[in-house]
Amino acid sequence: MSVFKLKIIDRLFITQLSKMMLGVMTVLMVILLSQRLVRLFSKVTAGELSTEAVWSLITFNMLLLMIKILPVALLLSILLVLGRMYRDQEMTALFSAGVGLSRIYRAVFLFVTPLFVITLYLSLMVTPMLMQEIERVKTSDESSLDIRGIAEGRFNEFSRGDLVFYVEKITDDDKMHNVFIQNRQHGKLGITASKSGEIKVDPETGDRFIILSDGRRYEGVPGQANYKVTKFKQYGVVVAEKSDAVLNFGTKEKSTLELMSMDSPRAVSELQKRWSLPLALLTFAILVVPISRVSPRAGMYGNLLMALLIYVIFENFMNLSHSWLVKGVIPAWLGVWWVHLAMIGLAAVMVVRMLGFSYIKKTLLLKK
Repeated sequence: MSVFKLKIIDRLFITQLSKMMLGVMTVLMVILLSQRLVRLFSKVTAGELSTEAVWSLITFNMLLLMIKILPVALLLSILLVLGRMYRDQEMTALFSAGVGLSRIYRAVFLFVTPLFVITLYLSLMVTPMLMQEIERVKTSDESSLDIRGIAEGRFNEFSRGDLVFYVEKITDDDKMHNVFIQNRQHGKLGITASKSGEIKVDPETGDRFIILSDGRRYEGVPGQANYKVTKFKQYGVVVAEKSDAVLNFGTKEKSTLELMSMDSPRAVSELQKRWSLPLALLTFAILVVPISRVSPRAGMYGNLLMALLIYVIFENFMNLSHSWLVKGVIPAWLGVWWVHLAMIGLAAVMVVRMLGFSYIKKTLLLKK
């Protein structure tokens, strides 16, 4: 009979936690992804990314965000579910029926354990693959096209200011009318104005040109009066030279097996960062159960603020530990593990305070 009751309790917690975590992750994804979208589309407008590349980057960034927000989503989900059950006096009923804190932890860890295994695989294997794909998209985009986001009626700056492009009107067949180009090459400033132009690609070299028609070009060194003026029927300006970009993956893009074979402090820091993400699930699962306790007459927002404060402290100490690892301030065996141990120690103190020292002492004596 007790086994049957326990299964019902486990099913209750797992169902509630699954629904809550899905909702929390959806809200966090919308907030964080919208910020990424603003940054990516601003780069498209500035000509730093093409429209085709930005959609791939959005997909990869969305997957990375899903992996990174799992710990905080779990923290908030457990807190909200248990806090609501305390407020609605469901936890009081469970405690009166003989359901102790150990059974609450068991139900929580039945939910957390498979999530830990999935997150471990995602953090160690999938994350570096996504980072590599993002680097490939960026490198391929930079090497294939240098003119992006051309809009009629405004100045477009490319190549870090070495090329300024203006077109008054662009027709449906991509013909440009009243084109103005300012470019710098070999210390000389060139200004070109023409009635029309179009972008073409050299089939042999892959270089991109703007072919201008019926215009003038002024070329010279700024500050000197000996400018050269050329009138032309057709004139080509190289706007993007095709280059065989070589992918040089950094520490974040290297696979976990590669990092394990490296001894550099930065590689050790990155490896511990990947392990810390799934371990944070276990740490928060232990910590959030005593935090979620609230009086039925009290609100749960105080505990929510406390949990968020603990999470901010946890993240700051994790970032500080990674910085110390890279600089060699702390040894690799200490690394970021002390942060997890400190949080588990805090959870133990809160559990003892929640149950009472006399109850803990009595329970330990009975077991002996």
